Amino acid sequence: RFKFDVLTRAVDGVQERTICGAIVTLISIVVIGMLLLVEIRSYWSGTLVHQIGVDDGWFGKERWTVPDRIPIQIYMTFAHIHCDVLILEIDSTRSNFEPINEVIFRIPTNDELNWVGGEEPIKAEDACTLDGHLTIGKVSANFHVEVSESLAAAKAGRGQMHTIPNAVNTALFSMEHRRTLNISHKIHSLHFGERIHEDMVAPLDGVVNSPPVAGQQQYLLKVIPTVVKKKWGSVKNAIATNQYSLAEQFVRFDSLPLLPGKTGSAVGVYFFYDFFPVMIQVGVRRSSIFEFIVSVCAIIGGVFAMSSIVDGIIFRSTKLLDTKHD
Repeated sequence: RFKFDVLTRAVDGVQERTICGAIVTLISIVVIGMLLLVEIRSYWSGTLVHQIGVDDGWFGKERWTVPDRIPIQIYMTFAHIHCDVLILEIDSTRSNFEPINEVIFRIPTNDELNWVGGEEPIKAEDACTLDGHLTIGKVSANFHVEVSESLAAAKAGRGQMHTIPNAVNTALFSMEHRRTLNISHKIHSLHFGERIHEDMVAPLDGVVNSPPVAGQQQYLLKVIPTVVKKKWGSVKNAIATNQYSLAEQFVRFDSLPLLPGKTGSAVGVYFFYDFFPVMIQVGVRRSSIFEFIVSVCAIIGGVFAMSSIVDGIIFRSTKLLDTKHD
């Protein structure tokens, strides 16, 4: 009567339940549960997507502006240079004054000197650790930690310091002393902008350099502004940070030029940085609720369809073998 009904129904009298069918059903339920858990986890966490856009551009459908002022977190140790002769400066290509917010020059701990090799022990009071942060503009520039020309200049560059006798002061800042300086150092960490999480590692983190002679260690950094959008937040709650690539070189003391207005060559560690005019956008792309429902239905229907096929093959094979035995 209803030939167009494709949803045929089995009659109770011709239904047959088997042990094999029960096993296939249990396996199907377990498989469906596992696939549903994977699908729910995938929908909740989303897919991490990296996109490249124009600096101060659009993040999806929302506009984003990269901050003009960027904090730098610096943490490094010099093993053979006293704190009182070091100075931290920022040179901007636009001749802008860049304030140094808070960088502490202090005597390092034993853990901060455990990277130093050699047979003779290092005296902590003859070493120096820099720890703190400074703020820079989004322009090509450099900041450097170098040996100052004089104790007066060092005092002008940094506030409170230890006291060094005048005789020692003259020896420390002489040209001959500069020629024999050991600028061995370890950069514990150097980050442009906010650290997204504690496990975030930058290219300079943990780098140790021990040049055999005095000179200038130069790190060339290409900084790329990066915006990280939270899973369920908007662009307004996104985190602005930066990634950078690294190249380095060492210039011997004899090859350093005599800087204008100074009595000697600059011996120390220089960080030259430049900003790319692009922005990396890191966000989480999540499927819609309708796509999620379709995926769930596909999982349930697909597994039951496959289980019916497998059960049918096993059932027919069993019947065929029983018939041959008879």
